[in-house]
Amino acid sequence: MRICPGGNPGYTFAMPFALNFYRDQIGADGATTSALRPAHRLLYVRHGRVAINDSIMSADEAIYCDAPVALKSAGEWSEIWRWELALPNAPPLLHDGTGLLSQLRMSRVITSLAMPEGTRWLFRLDRIVTAAGRIADRHQHPGPGIRCLLEGTFNVQQDVESARDLTPGDTWWETGSDTVIAWGSPQMAAKFLRGMVLPVDWEGRVTGTWLSGREPPSGNWKLYVDRVIAV
Repeated sequence: MRICPGGNPGYTFAMPFALNFYRDQIGADGATTSALRPAHRLLYVRHGRVAINDSIMSADEAIYCDAPVALKSAGEWSEIWRWELALPNAPPLLHDGTGLLSQLRMSRVITSLAMPEGTRWLFRLDRIVTAAGRIADRHQHPGPGIRCLLEGTFNVQQDVESARDLTPGDTWWETGSDTVIAWGSPQMAAKFLRGMVLPVDWEGRVTGTWLSGREPPSGNWKLYVDRVIAV
């Protein structure tokens, strides 16, 4: 796990919380003119190479950062996916500058966890790969999160929010406590990232309570960031 320079390990929000997902594009000569304010934040480089607070990161690298965040191109078009905790009524934190596009793609208020001030939580970014034709039977998770598809197509059935025929870059929300059934294409594996908030005792462990009793193979999981945060 990488932690950005200038981080503040005790950064605090009041409760309740929303989890926000952004997509930031940086052109070959792009740069921000001012840094985003501090927040509990997960950053993932989807394409290209980019300087995040002067630290060069390449595709498929991720970082937790609670310091102000500035971006600058490292010479090619890049895309960064960003998960943040924020107050539900806070305005979106969008980058400004030249040669860049910053978009809020999803925002959901966390209702499945009670998060009093001063409590500690695990802020996680991981990746799941599902084999072609596989159906993930009835399951739940210990905390909520925003997923974003990397490859393939995906379908999610749950009472709170369902989605069909998702394509790369599409997002969906899982509360954790709601039962989910999910599946991809019979022709191609699906890969997706999960930005999640979890109880700290899940650190280093893949989540999932499989109500059928059949657990998937462990090789389909990659952990990028597990960061214990205080709210």
